[in-house]
Amino acid sequence: MKTVVIIAPAYQQYTSFIHSLPLIFNSEGTSIYKARNEIKNFELDGKTLTVKGYKRPHIINRIAYGTFRQSKAKRAYDYALRLLEKNISTPEPVAYIEQYECGLLCNSYFVSLFATESHLLRELHDYKVEGNEALLNALAAYTAYVHERDVFPIDYSPGNVMFEKENGKFRFTLLDINRMQFRVVTQKMAVRCFRRFTMDQSLIDFIAKEYARIRGYEPTAFACEATKHHTIFWKRRQ
Repeated sequence: MKTVVIIAPAYQQYTSFIHSLPLIFNSEGTSIYKARNEIKNFELDGKTLTVKGYKRPHIINRIAYGTFRQSKAKRAYDYALRLLEKNISTPEPVAYIEQYECGLLCNSYFVSLFATESHLLRELHDYKVEGNEALLNALAAYTAYVHERDVFPIDYSPGNVMFEKENGKFRFTLLDINRMQFRVVTQKMAVRCFRRFTMDQSLIDFIAKEYARIRGYEPTAFACEATKHHTIFWKRRQ
């Protein structure tokens, strides 16, 4: 089996632990999420490292990852570096691991520092606009900030954005970043960016109008398109 291990220069002190991950991931660490992939926290030298273990891909993707497509772990690592260069917060990348059998990808892991923000956007599911205007305005401004830096997160959903209020201001952090587009974000793209949000449409309307004002679009027309895409997306999921 061939193993590829890339460790960020600032975290070479974790080399031994990172090389051991394929052996210990299933039996050690604290699981914080488990579905198709699993995310675990590991405590080392007073720091918390978050490790995402990706599900073994099916044979077609194993071939693709082994020949011409970057693994999800490598993309997460590389994209995190690009986001941080653009001053977009995401957990700092520590390392990634790829394991290959006969040239085909079988296992991969992405290691980052633990995100300290304590809230996920999915908490907005039961929120109302009234009383939460500051947070919703901040979310709209943050989304515009990301897009204006030519970044379009494809999986922009309530489970992939964390936030914290600090000194009266909201701070946001992007998670699950292996599906991103680094390109100019057009209005046509932007109206689709809130469609995965599992919140009331009154909140989508409010956020979309504020986003449109920031980016110089006509607020009512933009919000109408955004809520339409939101409705279509969730009807298809039913």
